[in-house]
Amino acid sequence: MAACTFPPLRTPAPSATPAPTPGPTATATPAPTSTPSPEPTVAAVPSFQAGDLVATAIDGLRVRQRPGLSSLVVTGLLPLGAVLEAVMGPITVGGMAWYLVADADAREPQFEEGWIAAGALPEPFVAATGERSESTPFVASFAQTGNAEYGPVSIAADAEYTIRWVAADPSQVRCDLAVLLAAGDATPVPSIRATIGNDVVPGTLQPTSFDALGVRGEVFVTITSDCAWALVIERVLDATPVPTPSATS
Repeated sequence: MAACTFPPLRTPAPSATPAPTPGPTATATPAPTSTPSPEPTVAAVPSFQAGDLVATAIDGLRVRQRPGLSSLVVTGLLPLGAVLEAVMGPITVGGMAWYLVADADAREPQFEEGWIAAGALPEPFVAATGERSESTPFVASFAQTGNAEYGPVSIAADAEYTIRWVAADPSQVRCDLAVLLAAGDATPVPSIRATIGNDVVPGTLQPTSFDALGVRGEVFVTITSDCAWALVIERVLDATPVPTPSATS
């Protein structure tokens, strides 16, 4: 029987498996973040000194108990052209610059003092009149964020004075305020020291402090602080005069 042979069977070559086509990759869209309103630059805030007469440049300006939009309103809305006397400022609170002003207008609404938003140039809420109060008790006012030095300020020996101040922490966490006074080239004397939290804090240095601290004549003011602050040195007009012994014959 003749043997029969068959050719070897071919092993089929493996077919290439097509690589999967990548689908579109989902890209996470970042959530929008709110952009804080920029605070007005120093150059854009209208500049007034204590005793300057200013006038409202808009109709319906509010007067508040303290600087800040959350503070209580102390009077009705001021009309356009209402005359005010600048007391101290500006201090930046809530992204706006504020001035303490006194009412200098006989028209309604009438009030004693309060804080107003100053706005910013070229369209401020309040503008200078070019005049000053002839009977102002305000000797000098200063405002800054951080450290500063000023002077000399004349503190008469026969009058009483007070310092009113207000401070706020720009970060609304905590800041410190220290005010030192020096008569001439004498060593500065600590006169005000305060720690400010997340609120606007006012304070007053009593008139008797000037004698107690020995600061009369040409006085220099040094502020060491990481707060936003403003202060005014004010002559006390209704101070009770110190009686002097009368000559007797």
